[in-house]
Amino acid sequence: IEPRFGRMLLEAKKHDAVREVLVIVSGLTIQDPRERPLEAREKANLLHARFQDPTSDFLSLLNLWNYLEGEQRKLSSSAFRRLCKKEYLNYLRIREWQDLMRQLKEIIKPLGLEVKSPKVNPDGIHKSLLAGLLSQLGLKQEAEKKIPGKKPRPSRDYLGSNGKKFLIFPGSALAKKPPEAIMSAETVETSALYA
Repeated sequence: IEPRFGRMLLEAKKHDAVREVLVIVSGLTIQDPRERPLEAREKANLLHARFQDPTSDFLSLLNLWNYLEGEQRKLSSSAFRRLCKKEYLNYLRIREWQDLMRQLKEIIKPLGLEVKSPKVNPDGIHKSLLAGLLSQLGLKQEAEKKIPGKKPRPSRDYLGSNGKKFLIFPGSALAKKPPEAIMSAETVETSALYA
């Protein structure tokens, strides 16, 4: 994994969030298992929205993992594969995610990092992630200056490190209600620079 992800795991020990950060780190390392085929985009979005946390896309990834883990315990291998297909989740990417989790659990043991039972600790999770994402912070910019006769538009821009300006990715749970500050796993340039 990337060194910044390793740093997050080391920090997770302080915040008793090793399992949760391990899930997120391994999920960020693989390609997103959520699929949105053109012909079924609306249906896929509705199914994936169940996992969305309105405060954090990182927690949405954790919600997806927790769901998959629970379903896999209940279902046979072929039934789990059918569930993934029906819910627009790429089975092979999920297997890759699970394999990476297994490998990382073995690797972190000698470091004194212990994977405990699931818990809810959003602050601890985000503080751990922050340790590896310091260069991926962004502060919301001031609203546009008032022009006489026009209603001022709120700014959607964020200012990051090195003077980099970016927007929240439209598919993010945070895009509808942009917070004052964000931390992103990465920025990608398409029609604009998105976090």
